[in-house]
Amino acid sequence: MKPTAILLLVLIHAGVGAQSFRVLVVASRASDHQRMIAAARPFFEKMATEESFQLDFTDDTSQINPANLARYQVFVMLHLAPFDMSYAQQDALRQFVEEGKGWVGIHAAGLTGRQFHPNDKYWQWAEDLMGNVIYSPHPAYQHATLVVEDHSHPVTRHLPARLDIPDEWYEWDKSARSNPDIHVLASVDESTYHQNKPMGDHPVIWTNQRFRRMIYISPGHDPELLHDPLYAGMLRDAVRWAASSGPAGASLPLTDHRVGYERQFSLGSPGTPGAELFLRLKRALNQPRFSITNADPATGTLTGKGMLDIPTNDSGHHYQISFDWHISVTGSHYSFHSDHYYERPFGIGTTSEFSKIEYRWWDFRQGHPWHREDQRLFTGLDSAMTRAMDDIYKEVNLPRFRALVLYENGGWHVKYSWRARNWLERQAVDSNFAIDYLTHTDSINDELLSRYRLIIQLDYVPYGWKPAAEAAFKKYIEEGRGGWVGFHHATLLGEFDHFPMWPWFHDFMGGIRWKDYIARFAKATVRLEDHRHPVLHGIPDSFVVRKEEWYTYDRSPRPNVHVLASVDESTYSPDTTVKMGDHPVIWTNEKVRARNVYIFMGHDPILLDDTVYKHLFANSISWAAETPAYSAPALIPATAGAASPAARLHPRYRVLAFYSNTVETDHVDFARDAIRYYAGLAARKNFAFDTTSNWENCNDAMKKYQVVLWLNDFPHTETQRTAFQTYMEQGGAWLGFHVAGYNDRTTHWPWFVHFFGDAVFYNNSWPPLPAKLIVDDNKHPATRRLPVKYIAPINEWYGWKPNPRSNKDIKVLITLDPANYPLGKKDIIPGGDIPVAWTNTRYKMLYVNMGHGDQNLSSPVQNRLFEDGLEWLGVSRQK
Repeated sequence: MKPTAILLLVLIHAGVGAQSFRVLVVASRASDHQRMIAAARPFFEKMATEESFQLDFTDDTSQINPANLARYQVFVMLHLAPFDMSYAQQDALRQFVEEGKGWVGIHAAGLTGRQFHPNDKYWQWAEDLMGNVIYSPHPAYQHATLVVEDHSHPVTRHLPARLDIPDEWYEWDKSARSNPDIHVLASVDESTYHQNKPMGDHPVIWTNQRFRRMIYISPGHDPELLHDPLYAGMLRDAVRWAASSGPAGASLPLTDHRVGYERQFSLGSPGTPGAELFLRLKRALNQPRFSITNADPATGTLTGKGMLDIPTNDSGHHYQISFDWHISVTGSHYSFHSDHYYERPFGIGTTSEFSKIEYRWWDFRQGHPWHREDQRLFTGLDSAMTRAMDDIYKEVNLPRFRALVLYENGGWHVKYSWRARNWLERQAVDSNFAIDYLTHTDSINDELLSRYRLIIQLDYVPYGWKPAAEAAFKKYIEEGRGGWVGFHHATLLGEFDHFPMWPWFHDFMGGIRWKDYIARFAKATVRLEDHRHPVLHGIPDSFVVRKEEWYTYDRSPRPNVHVLASVDESTYSPDTTVKMGDHPVIWTNEKVRARNVYIFMGHDPILLDDTVYKHLFANSISWAAETPAYSAPALIPATAGAASPAARLHPRYRVLAFYSNTVETDHVDFARDAIRYYAGLAARKNFAFDTTSNWENCNDAMKKYQVVLWLNDFPHTETQRTAFQTYMEQGGAWLGFHVAGYNDRTTHWPWFVHFFGDAVFYNNSWPPLPAKLIVDDNKHPATRRLPVKYIAPINEWYGWKPNPRSNKDIKVLITLDPANYPLGKKDIIPGGDIPVAWTNTRYKMLYVNMGHGDQNLSSPVQNRLFEDGLEWLGVSRQK
């Protein structure tokens, strides 16, 4: 790209769109939110630094006025309630949002309803913004499961399907989903916590599509959330999305100003060997969308290429997307990183060549799309990449087993069941198994149970089962088709609720019948009897249960089962007369083929706060499911690389390469690649290769070098230019790439223009594309190994006026093939005679137009030009 555009591109790189956007966070002064506000200030300040946007954080609502808001692209309403603003401030914010700017409301920003300050004028617009829902009192602060509903939206695409977080879980008079303008991104699973007034359908994160960049995030009461990387990432993505200037719904992740996806994955099972995961990934990546270029089991790394087709209309138009990917495996974890995205349109525009997607994306964010289908391209790519990563994860994260959890969704034990479900969800992720839930036995049959390695009877009674369910469960246990873990209510054996006792289950539990319980609850100590049993692995000899009902039975099950632990009835606090004498509370029935364990404790959710109890629960699941360890082949050691030859003491010639780090990113990329390439070539060809980014070194010191390279810039001061002119006129050699030859009426360096062949920049193709080239002189030392024609990698091609060919001292070596025209997608070169490599016969110099981006050194054919051109200049100048 010509240097006049460099400043614009640097600005584009600086943030979202062409400018670093500005965010105003206005926080509440309410006392119950001050802990969150105090933690949020450094949190947002750190975010602003990392995301390169400007931030103002205040609790002064006077800042909400039209003149001040005009300075911002995003307004974050942090716990500030709508009624905490004056009427004028409310109107200023309304105008801000209706102008299409971004609004992020967090937690108390959703306090709508006339019940607040009923004597004041009600702000109906705020209720409309929220989707016409009215806040109602919230339950106590507690953990619950957030369910992500839209995995394609930029704010929630990086979140897992379910995550456990704490909050007050605001409730409203109705679901926001009832408003057709509301798009729900996430809701809360009400079965995972105790509600104040159940809503049934309970959205907690949503956008209102009447307002272009509005998002409300209900969770946010406590600073504990800011330490959760998933929640913190969601807030970051919400601010990003609210700030973006392009059409809503089109967003791509940028890292270091480049499109790139990066996610961390875990199989959840700490015992899964890395070698097994490595092999699973290799199998999962053996598909049309991915190709593997390198797989090293010793380091656990895989690299390769990806290819996606993104349809952009209903008539067959589509884009092909290519990208590089890298996976690194560590134990049962792996990271996925992708970058170098290139797009190629089919049936759209003037060319179907690949070009960097960032070029099209940056212009789209500026409101200058190249094509009307660009939005569908970007939303389609984002969704496709998310699906691709998720599909790989699903293939490699095959659950070790599936568990069926049976529980009562009501009654005295529902609070325990909700907490246990929440814990089980996390345990399933951590230990890599899948869970399904049932609250009745109506659907249980042989076919259903065949899907499960484990049944967890989580406080579900042993009576009232349907006959088909009884028969299927009996067969499952007696034939050892899977394992079973039962809790508490599973031994409520007897005639209850007009149901008879289930005789088989009575025998399965050791021939006991329920007799009594400690109605006021008691604290007690449980003592282990079989320390060697896997269920008790890591459990102390005794542990305290703080609150339990302690059922008693008509007899001890000990004669018919293998007892693992008993409760010490002498430790009851408060003491009670409800005792058994011999009182087993954990046992297994070894007379059936299925692995099974019964754990009496399971009445109160306080149990799930006890690490010993959770360890016991986890051991029981692992043992009863009888999950085998993975067998994986040993890692193959990496082959050692060949040793580098010893550096030669007397270089054939010396080269000094000048470059800049503050120029256009694509020019920096080329310089980086060129330095790496020529350093390797120097070792093979025995020449000295030095580099400098300090252009003040363009002075008399150049005399000790036979060749000077300009990789991505040129001298800008008179002193530097004079030194270079003297160097060349005294017999120095020069190789310049791409922007090194740029000159126009602003250059003010007439000597260089004439040195360059009087060629002046006239136009350019955009974006960078590959091109067919014609080799005009294949007898020249620089081009002697090139074919008559070849395809050069992606590059930005300059046109010249006047044409350097018109200068009698210029020898054109390579020219753009007319078959390329029209060349470009946005900026088009329609035709013409355009040299791309030449030499001025009055000097030892070679200019090549190649040098934009990170693809120029990817062609072995074109690399001969870069090698032979330097060799020609260096050898002819040997001293």
